[in-house]
Amino acid sequence: MKHDDVLYALTDIRGEYIEEAAPVRRRPMRRGLVGLLAASLALLLMGAAAIFGGSVQDWMAHRWAFENIRPMGEGQTALVDSMSQEIGLSQTIGDVTVDVDSAIFEDQDFRILVRVRGRQFTNEYGINFRQERMELEPDPTVGMGYQKGWEFAGIDGDGSWLLFFHCYWDQPKRPDEPIMVRLTMTDLVFTGGPIGEIVEVVQEGTWEFAFPLEVTGVPAPIALPDCTVETEEHGAVELKNLMLYSTVITYECSEGGDIFPVTVILKDGSSIAGTFGCGHSSGRGYSRWWDVPVDPAEVKAVQIGETVIPVHGD
Repeated sequence: MKHDDVLYALTDIRGEYIEEAAPVRRRPMRRGLVGLLAASLALLLMGAAAIFGGSVQDWMAHRWAFENIRPMGEGQTALVDSMSQEIGLSQTIGDVTVDVDSAIFEDQDFRILVRVRGRQFTNEYGINFRQERMELEPDPTVGMGYQKGWEFAGIDGDGSWLLFFHCYWDQPKRPDEPIMVRLTMTDLVFTGGPIGEIVEVVQEGTWEFAFPLEVTGVPAPIALPDCTVETEEHGAVELKNLMLYSTVITYECSEGGDIFPVTVILKDGSSIAGTFGCGHSSGRGYSRWWDVPVDPAEVKAVQIGETVIPVHGD
């Protein structure tokens, strides 16, 4: 079976599990909430590991193909490349090597791709670190609600586990200068069960990394007009102060905005669906994210609930 055939076969499996699990609601974020473990996502995807190269750009390309059953176009690929950066740090303790491979900084979050290799891992259990600590200087999350923690990204062809360390906050804010990231991870463990209990300590030790994280290539946002959308759970809901960013849309409404289904539709007919949302700690605002950045200037429409909101014509 060819590489792309494997991807599309896995797409069907992953789509079935994800469809059964949706929708998932995330509660409004509270300031200082840390240690988020996306165990539910890891458990859904363990039986259908992705096979791809190790960079964040590779992961984005495969996520896009998962959504559209076709590769990203040249413009989309160039955007992801411009927003991504190579880190290329590695540390080995015992027979376990942790690589901090690459990262992408977006409008309201960043993701750092981490590779764990050197042991014969299986998909029987998840993996995680017993403790992690991240320090940011300057810290873009100051004064806002935020969450951070690990998300399962796949198992590569050589058996390495790929994880995202994902940090996101509840209002768009991009620093004007590079951020110095200090990431410390202690004790690699196998996890299992519905809440990711520790099953076995794989390797004791502390992996420490320090590197700058830059904001590069992020396209300008677009303001959308106030509108009323039809939703299955809340009926007609008025949205105000809508802003479309590369990986998130923000708006104000009375209630339930963190679970409204969102799909971004590009001019070339491709699309990307929203994956999670949150309420803002400041009040009535909400954010809905998707996994792969898009250029708002190339967006034809955004569907929220049952309503399609035009952004750009043909």
